Amino acid sequence: MKCKILTVLFLILAVSCKKETEKALVTEDSKVLSDTIQDQTDGEVVENSQLPVFPKAGKKIEDFLLEPYKVQYEAEGFLNDDELEDIVLVLQNKNDNTDVRPTLVLIKQSSGGYRLQETSWQALNPEYSYEGNKIYDYEDITIGKDKTLTVTLNGIGPVGTQETTYKYVNNELVFTKIHVFNMGAGSQIAVDYDLISGTAEMELVNTMVDSMPSTHETKKFKLEKQFFVYDSPERVLKKLPATDW
Repeated sequence: MKCKILTVLFLILAVSCKKETEKALVTEDSKVLSDTIQDQTDGEVVENSQLPVFPKAGKKIEDFLLEPYKVQYEAEGFLNDDELEDIVLVLQNKNDNTDVRPTLVLIKQSSGGYRLQETSWQALNPEYSYEGNKIYDYEDITIGKDKTLTVTLNGIGPVGTQETTYKYVNNELVFTKIHVFNMGAGSQIAVDYDLISGTAEMELVNTMVDSMPSTHETKKFKLEKQFFVYDSPERVLKKLPATDW
């Protein structure tokens, strides 16, 4: 059974290779660029990195927008324990949809306005690859009632589905869960990773049989804390159990 699972996983990964390569390229580029902004000051654009550092505070969303960015996605909800509604923004370069996209976490202040708590250049890759291909068909961000931030990416075909969940733990916005789903020739696989408990749940469905039998496995893993600001879902997934099921 293990050999069969390995074979199916290999086929799925092989079909997804082109899309994954495109995602990996833009992810690594964004990591290099984001590492250069650690010591920049508010509202400046540094020529070498081409990435802005956004204002630390503002009364409204527009106060955090710098050229050439626009708001692509917006979510409102409670992320911390002060019962004031926070905002998360995904920004996009108005002139280049292959550019890296910053995600801003704006924490509502009791005195009014917002404080920029987190900026991630890793949470979402560029919408389009350098070749002009749209990576995912559907993208969304939501803030849940359990004070979690979820980024959902869904694509038809081999790119599959990826859903990443973050939550404030000891005042740090960290990865808590990742869900991935992929379909290949004759099979589909879903894996749910709980990064807090260190548990991975996998279900493999054989779609070549009318009864569509499934195999379920659970695996434990150890992984250090992964941060919204510094870590991308793609790199985190590479550290998690997958191809050795």
